[in-house]
Amino acid sequence: MLSRAITASLLLVLAGCTNIKVEPVAPQYKISQLCIEENPKVVVGDFVDGLQTLLRKHNIDSRLYATPIPDSCEYRLTYTAIRSWDFSPYLSDANVRLFKGDQQIGFGQYHLTGEGGFDPSKVASVEEKMGSVINQLLGQNK
Repeated sequence: MLSRAITASLLLVLAGCTNIKVEPVAPQYKISQLCIEENPKVVVGDFVDGLQTLLRKHNIDSRLYATPIPDSCEYRLTYTAIRSWDFSPYLSDANVRLFKGDQQIGFGQYHLTGEGGFDPSKVASVEEKMGSVINQLLGQNK
């Protein structure tokens, strides 16, 4: 009995767990371009590049801007991202919010529970981790 408890505990520690929460954008919004608000507090170096790659897969062009919001931005995306450390840095938590004007029209969250434990996939790329979030946010499964 004790060996089963130890085995179960080890599996939980090794597995880690990813939580994704998404409020998808309604199909009425036809987004072909958006502006990404630069967040200087985010130190995940490839986060914006990864987001832009994922957006391009949905045929959405994007550009980065520093506040204030340019008048030409009909849609804008804001983000937060937290980096954790093990043997190397990795993305452990991220939020993206999509707006049309001042109205939020979508939300996506990635969270690595327990900072991933010993799961080697915790050091996956931003694109791999955020791909499902962006796909669900935009209501597509690409």
